[in-house]
Amino acid sequence: MSMQDRVYAAAIFIILGLCCIGAYVAVSGFANANPGGISIGFLSTTATPTAGVTIEIPTETPAPATNTPLPPTRTPEGFQPTDIPAATRGPTLDFIPTVATPEATATPEASATPPGCGAEFCPRPGPADANAPGGNPCPSNLIWGYVLDSSGQGMPGIKIHFRDAGGNAGEKDTKGPPDRPGIYDIPVGSGTWIVEVMGKRDTLRSTPFQVAVGEAWGGSGNCPTRVDFVQQ
Repeated sequence: MSMQDRVYAAAIFIILGLCCIGAYVAVSGFANANPGGISIGFLSTTATPTAGVTIEIPTETPAPATNTPLPPTRTPEGFQPTDIPAATRGPTLDFIPTVATPEATATPEASATPPGCGAEFCPRPGPADANAPGGNPCPSNLIWGYVLDSSGQGMPGIKIHFRDAGGNAGEKDTKGPPDRPGIYDIPVGSGTWIVEVMGKRDTLRSTPFQVAVGEAWGGSGNCPTRVDFVQQ
């Protein structure tokens, strides 16, 4: 063998050694990083050696899932939450709305003036009065009363027409001061008389009214012989 051949052979052995050393270093580093994950046949303690190098890739067991908390939310400054309106319910049997009862209105007092009679003056029976002619509050020998305007004031100079039970007629005027304005009185006997307000040329200004004279007054209620005539 020539010197040149020896040099080539030595170079080859050196290169092979370096390769083996590099392979060993690589495998050792991998084995250290993955313990139990590599097996070298000629280093195995089993009875049957394994040729070559067997690399086992470990299977990772997935870790149990964990609840990762969400990052806290930040409420913007000046934010005002909107109130959620409370739920309302419709009317049920146990919910009966209260209805305000209107206050009772006062019943107006009965007007002292009777409903219209279709004439200018309407007759109206009146109570006993201490100012009646002769001083008796309810004289039985007189048909008497007042002729009043629509405001209740006595009207002097109004003509009162009358007829007695026998059909005899006559007239009387209402009085003025010093007597009570609008008062009149007609002396009577017995039976039923008719009185009415008469105008000029014998025109009627009221409806006729019948008066049963001679009846005793019982001390209450209207006087049987008083008749007022009220202008409408």
